[in-house]
Amino acid sequence: MPRDDDREAPGPAPGDGPPRAGVRRLVAVDRLIPRELLLDTDTRLRSRVLVLCSIGIGTLGLLGLLVRAFTMPRDGNLWAGLGLIAVFFVIPLIQRATRSTRVAGGILSAALIVSLPLFHANFGRFPAPVLLFFPVVPAIVTFFNGVMPGLVATLILSTSVIVLAKLLPLATAEAFAASIPTLTTFAAVSSLISFLLAAVYDRNRRHNDDDLNRINRELTEARRLAEEADRRKTEFLRHMSHELRTPLNAIVGYSQLLCEELDEHNPEYAEDARRIDAASRHLLGLINDLLDISKIEAGSIALLFEEFELRVLLDLLRKTLEPLAKRAGNTLTITVAPEISVIESDRQRLQQVLLNLVGNACKFTENGTVEVRCELTSDGKRVVFTVKDDGIGMTPAAIKRIFEPFVQVEGSSARKRHGSGLGLMITKRLIELLGGSIKVESVPNRGSTFTFDIPLLGAGTAGKHTYRSIN
Repeated sequence: MPRDDDREAPGPAPGDGPPRAGVRRLVAVDRLIPRELLLDTDTRLRSRVLVLCSIGIGTLGLLGLLVRAFTMPRDGNLWAGLGLIAVFFVIPLIQRATRSTRVAGGILSAALIVSLPLFHANFGRFPAPVLLFFPVVPAIVTFFNGVMPGLVATLILSTSVIVLAKLLPLATAEAFAASIPTLTTFAAVSSLISFLLAAVYDRNRRHNDDDLNRINRELTEARRLAEEADRRKTEFLRHMSHELRTPLNAIVGYSQLLCEELDEHNPEYAEDARRIDAASRHLLGLINDLLDISKIEAGSIALLFEEFELRVLLDLLRKTLEPLAKRAGNTLTITVAPEISVIESDRQRLQQVLLNLVGNACKFTENGTVEVRCELTSDGKRVVFTVKDDGIGMTPAAIKRIFEPFVQVEGSSARKRHGSGLGLMITKRLIELLGGSIKVESVPNRGSTFTFDIPLLGAGTAGKHTYRSIN
């Protein structure tokens, strides 16, 4: 397996044409940088700035010292300056060895913070040529080490300037005249160093902007393809659900006829026919769930708002679910507030919501009670439905996920109940389409309570059948 050092350095994206001159120079700089520091955008920028600043400051500083060597005595300051210049040229090698911009940048910052005041003091008079480098140091320290170290560097250098200005004697006219060539050189060099920092940063910023724009284009295209795939998936589910329901409806119908016939003439085979009927109905329910979820995702569910007696719907719910409740040893109770009579909503979708919630309560409760209550809000404009059981309950983590598609409650007792994991997601979305909201409270092994509300007059036009398409 190749090491990081053996990997290719990041280059221009394919199809971008031949590398520009600036890119070619960056590639040359990248040869001095460990490959792992080139993988991250921010680290790559800092690594490149460190290399270019170290070499640039070293080169320009060397130029200033050469001028000093030919115009002033070759004292200890000259040799100390040459030693500092050597440190600058070594810093890229330190970064390569440590594979850390922070370590190498810290050494660069420390060298500048310590050496510049010392050179100022050893110069023996004020002003010293190295003062022209002082404004550059806080920017370098902040860039490589952060805001607080940059602030500390600023305070140290500013304090040293003030203190040394008071302690050092003013330069004589002869000494000042002798230092003018060096001062002039350092003044020109400090401007070049400032420009170098700004140019390197701007070059890398534009290079990173190009990378970011390319990545954004790729992400936009990937999102478009994902949305297209999702749309096709939804359309496929809709069409396949319709295609599968047709033969299944025939199977369910013939299995019912077969059950009736066998009950009368061959009762020993009737149980097998009932198993076929139950399995067909279960499969038809799963397909109906898939069809509903595909319609919801496509925004193509049409609601029929009409007036109907709520008690009639709940009586039908009781007759449908009482056998399921009794099989688990449960007691099903339904209570309707006396002031509720006629409501206006989508009868079929409301019935579907209640079948899902009460059916789940019956399935996840054994030898307990499932209670359904219907009440009006205090302003009399909304109906509140409460479905409460004392079954297995849910953990807080499960409550957060139960309205997501294809999610089922964990646990061995839950795995005994089969389902698609779509029922509660469909239920929540249907309630929202009916103009309501749903919430759930649950305690493990103590039961769950689902509460939802819908408008008493959903369509807002009494006595009329109103179609409302959800697009």
